[in-house]
Amino acid sequence: MLRRAALLAAVVLLGAPALAPAGTYPPRGSDLYAGVSDGGSKQDYFAFARAVGRVPVMQAFETWEAWSQEAVKRWKRTETRGMLSLSTSPCYGCDGVVSPRAIRRGRSDRYLLTVNRRLAQWGRPTYIRLLPEMNGYWNPYAAFDADGSRRGRSHRTRQFRKAWKRTVIVIRGGPRRDINRKLKRNRMPPLTSGRRSDHPPRHLPEPEVAFLWVPQTSGSPDVKGNGPNAYWPGGRYVDWVGADIYGKFPNFAGLNRFYRRYRGKPFVIGEWAPWDADRPAFTRHLFRWIRKHRRAKMAVYYQGFGDNNPFVIQRYPRSKRALRRELEGKRWVGRAPDSRRPGG
Repeated sequence: MLRRAALLAAVVLLGAPALAPAGTYPPRGSDLYAGVSDGGSKQDYFAFARAVGRVPVMQAFETWEAWSQEAVKRWKRTETRGMLSLSTSPCYGCDGVVSPRAIRRGRSDRYLLTVNRRLAQWGRPTYIRLLPEMNGYWNPYAAFDADGSRRGRSHRTRQFRKAWKRTVIVIRGGPRRDINRKLKRNRMPPLTSGRRSDHPPRHLPEPEVAFLWVPQTSGSPDVKGNGPNAYWPGGRYVDWVGADIYGKFPNFAGLNRFYRRYRGKPFVIGEWAPWDADRPAFTRHLFRWIRKHRRAKMAVYYQGFGDNNPFVIQRYPRSKRALRRELEGKRWVGRAPDSRRPGG
């Protein structure tokens, strides 16, 4: 008991996140997961697999208030473990369909209840990369515009942190009484069904979900109040920590600082790709970095959409070969552990 108390005190003093709970669904032991973004069809996944080798995780990009079963269907058809990247915007630079303040106030509870129910029905572990790159001005839930000006009360970082907490509390599910108690503790209104005549279920399903907090390693714009920590919701609401990195902007120094800052959680590279130049050295450097950092457990390639986008791996033959060689390493898992096919 004394040793445990001392450990907890040390964590608090260091300002580090709490240790990750059991429900983070990491790979076993020293194994590693690779993933790829969902290009919109199972054929896109299998084209990627033919190019570099099979990967066990598929990341789907979904818009708030617009739940679709298509991603779940593709996870099933490809026998991959699902990851949802949830944004309030349907495209790069588009307006958000809901503000962080509105989420905090419960205006999106009906949508959160849908996600909770659908993922429970899916019945397999799912990663949720919630509101990623939140300190990047191109996302409508960021607190700042590109020129460094603030976006107003509804987009303050405090509103973002509350919106994140509400989302996690509701999607994780459990007894409605407990959910409302947690919301009240965080000074938020109780759960609502979104319909005047209905009440939320007394007990929400409890899907197997893990939440991934993936900001930019520094703010864009890089102004006071837009650093990653301004958007940190607290360790009990985060299961994985991570960052994105691209060959066009290979900021490994920033990645190292960020990795050291947020301890005690498994680490994910939420997006990576060569981007505009065939740089196999970048791929080798990134995978060497992952192997040397013991908390790094997953890296997801951003494949983009369509054959002419600047991210599709087939545009970069030398990087493609380098990636295939890396994924042939013994630590990289080829099939999701919850696959229902033989050998899964």
